Amino acid sequence: MPEINLDFIKKRRKSLGISQADVAKKLKLKTPEKYNRRENGEYKFQAVELPLLAKVLEVGIEDLYK
Repeated sequence: MPEINLDFIKKRRKSLGISQADVAKKLKLKTPEKYNRRENGEYKFQAVELPLLAKVLEVGIEDLYK
């Protein structure tokens, strides 16, 4: 199974100047901490979140994988 590229996600978000709180809001997460845990690998991104994340980061879904 393909692995999510957390380093790419973090670097891309920072390069676009988007906060974790902004991404959390767009993914409809209740708190920025929930996004932070995903980005840091404590929790896995849900499959339904990946298309939204790709849109926020302005990349294709395939770019989110290693």
